[in-house]
Amino acid sequence: MDYEPFKDMSDVTHLFRTERGSTYAQTPEGQTIRNRSGEKHTDKSTGLQPKSGKTVYMDKNSTTTLAGWLQNADSATKLVPEFDADGKPTGKANVVLTEDYGPRKAGSVVASGSYTTTPAKGLYPVEIMRSESPVGDRARSIHFGNAITEVLERAPTKPSGGGGAGMGSVPLGKGTNQSGGGGGQPGNLNPMSLQRLMAAGGPVERRTDDNRRYL
Repeated sequence: MDYEPFKDMSDVTHLFRTERGSTYAQTPEGQTIRNRSGEKHTDKSTGLQPKSGKTVYMDKNSTTTLAGWLQNADSATKLVPEFDADGKPTGKANVVLTEDYGPRKAGSVVASGSYTTTPAKGLYPVEIMRSESPVGDRARSIHFGNAITEVLERAPTKPSGGGGAGMGSVPLGKGTNQSGGGGGQPGNLNPMSLQRLMAAGGPVERRTDDNRRYL
């Protein structure tokens, strides 16, 4: 798949491609739109997918560890960002049980992983529509993407002559997969904090009675 479907989109910060050929556009709010490729998939359907509530990026180990629990049909879980004592994101996300599971009690942290909010070559996009994964759900509202193979930075600009912002007249910047490129590794958050992403994420954010914040 190519980036053609995104050429007229405004306010896009990054374009990137994953190893199975899907392409993505990321917005300043940390959401992504995926142009699905059927390459190397059993399901050969293609085309634009719904925009995520928010998207984070993890290394392979973190993705595998968290997906193992979130996609477990026998347990009820949520993906929860971790905050320090000052309410700042630590760059870690935890899988928390929402119901008792064997000897483990609801509220227990069963898995943790590091994340960043900026795409980078070698990381895996995790698109979150809803962070809860009830028993039997297998995290159907969380899409675990494949490894990123290419990242292109795009600074939103307004074309001359007025009108809405567009991408067609803006040259692609240096990709973050190149020497000197941007991006980041898990744990190194983009200056746009997850708190801002939550403010923009609408119904994806939830709070419980203990005031715990959820993705």
